[in-house]
Amino acid sequence: MWLKDKYYKVLARHVSEGCTVFRIALLPDCEVYRGHFPGKPVCPGAFNIQMVKECAMEVSGKALCIRTIKQCRLTAVVSPCTCAELDVAVSLSPVEDGLEVRARVADGEQVYMEYKGLMTVV
Repeated sequence: MWLKDKYYKVLARHVSEGCTVFRIALLPDCEVYRGHFPGKPVCPGAFNIQMVKECAMEVSGKALCIRTIKQCRLTAVVSPCTCAELDVAVSLSPVEDGLEVRARVADGEQVYMEYKGLMTVV
């Protein structure tokens, strides 16, 4: 399931200090919020992981599959009502089995998710 242009849209993209930073807008009309949770929508962690994967694919220019999630910290609740825009910072490092992916979903000083994992080319 592709989330780009359904769950979020990319507003801007730039490279900074060895990582690519995507400025994204959460789309509050996405149907996922009707069930998660009606009237008080929050962003599901699994959707944020998929968003990181899609950003990593855009950086690499390749179709990727999550092979291993070494660490995923969901440090705060994200809601499209209180935080309509986020930065998704993604850095990729080639390793023997694929790409090591490090990502951070944040808005200024508020960090919502930190991710480390291995993705392989499909």
